[in-house]
Amino acid sequence: MPSHIPQYGNLFEFKEEDVFHNTVKAHPRVNFYIYNNKAYYNNENRDSTNYHTADGHINLHDLNSNRNNVSSSTDSQLIYPFVTKQGSFTSFSTVSTGEFNLDYAYGDTIQGSYPLTSSISIDRYGATFAGSKKSVLYALRNALDFYTPLSPHYAYSSSFGNKTTQKLNVISIPSIFYGSSIEKGSVKLKFFVTGTLVGEASDTKKNGVLYQTTGSTTGISVGVVLYNEGFIMLTASGPIGSSHAEAYDSSATNYNPSWHYFGTMNSMAGAPSSSFSIDFNGTTKIQTLTLFAHAKENQLNFSNNPTFLTEPTTAYRTGKIYHQDSERKIKNIVSSSYANHSASFKPVTYISKVGIYDKNKNLIAVASLANPVRKLEDRNYTFKLKLDI
Repeated sequence: MPSHIPQYGNLFEFKEEDVFHNTVKAHPRVNFYIYNNKAYYNNENRDSTNYHTADGHINLHDLNSNRNNVSSSTDSQLIYPFVTKQGSFTSFSTVSTGEFNLDYAYGDTIQGSYPLTSSISIDRYGATFAGSKKSVLYALRNALDFYTPLSPHYAYSSSFGNKTTQKLNVISIPSIFYGSSIEKGSVKLKFFVTGTLVGEASDTKKNGVLYQTTGSTTGISVGVVLYNEGFIMLTASGPIGSSHAEAYDSSATNYNPSWHYFGTMNSMAGAPSSSFSIDFNGTTKIQTLTLFAHAKENQLNFSNNPTFLTEPTTAYRTGKIYHQDSERKIKNIVSSSYANHSASFKPVTYISKVGIYDKNKNLIAVASLANPVRKLEDRNYTFKLKLDI
């Protein structure tokens, strides 16, 4: 039975058993489709919705989204970062020391540009161990050696080949597309010619090695995936089929489809007969805070809403005398089953929002209910609140 001494306070402290910290792990799907030297992210045509974010790119800070290029010949609508040259030598990383010293006077404005975008990059390297190939392999060697216990295909040099002499096709995926890591076993590559699937590769054993699952060379290893680092390294360079040939690089030479030319984005003619698909799942971890707010019996049965009373409170001041009505009648909103008859009075409120306060009683969050909850004196409720942090 409820107590006959109702409590009207509306600030309550969360107990230890009312607060839960959780981690939600999700694996969002990601697709890149490459055709005619252009990449498309999750089948979106960015050019049509956001002029300043190219297809296949993500606008990192959503700056200059949906703005006109130039509103007039003298007034640009685009925002941009800037600094003023001063004695502190503050500048942008894109401005060299020589440019800073010679091209700008003190008081000049140094401008940058927005938006900052990110997308995948695909780089092919020949059999010669020199130039940028050497830099890339030196940077990835430790990671390759680390994953070698999973499969010898990762090894920098093994019976499966020496990466310094192999032709390489390296696909770089920025972490903004996958989160903390790419989900193991989720990578799938597809090679199309005139709309027909001629080759498909996936990590069937979930050990990071990509095996061709369809096509004329089914079963061979075509490369490895560095799941935590966001790299796909294709090492197979043999032809997938010989019935088709076109220019896959910047020269006019025609080649048969092969994994070495997978995802080409620098073809002289755009490789119009070929298209490519990259599918994988990312891994994101979201920290969540779950709170249980209790509305117990005999609590929260009073409202500061003026309509809670039958008539407003009257007060007046005369000289040094202040008077306020000592009694305030609460409106009875309990419905009766009989016509022209008032039901027995019960304190009734409707809970529509739950506020969360910090230790200094500053309101930091508000949870709104879809429909107000009727609160009677003999009822108790528990509201489950969830915050992503």
